[in-house]
Amino acid sequence: MRLRILAVTLAGLLAIATIFTQPDKSGNSALPLFEGAHIEPRLLAIFERSCGDCHSERTVYPFYSYVAPSSWLVKSDVAGGRRHFNMSHWNEYPLVRRERLLSEIANQVKDRDMPLSYYTWIHRHAVLSDADIDAVFQWTQAERARLINGS
Repeated sequence: MRLRILAVTLAGLLAIATIFTQPDKSGNSALPLFEGAHIEPRLLAIFERSCGDCHSERTVYPFYSYVAPSSWLVKSDVAGGRRHFNMSHWNEYPLVRRERLLSEIANQVKDRDMPLSYYTWIHRHAVLSDADIDAVFQWTQAERARLINGS
């Protein structure tokens, strides 16, 4: 009997928590990614596929992002990702910040620290191939050089 009461109570608390922790969909998904950058469509597609859910306003919220406690992790990851770097606001970053972000992107991708392993475990389409990693790395180096040279 106690176990049943505990299970019903827990289910009720999760239901209430789910109601109050819905994803924030206030972003503008119409904003272009990397506006002002020199980037090929193929590379832009890689970024959108592997980075867009956490680092842009184009987040696609799967069913589990509406159910506590997984909704808490999704909400936190998206907020943290956007806070650190948001491809939808690329042209708003100062030049020095964009240069630094390009270096960070290169390092994070080359070291396979991004996308996060627990994200790619669920979102298999976001896994970066060796060719993807090389393309991202080469682009970050070229774009950084372009910014430094003022082209």
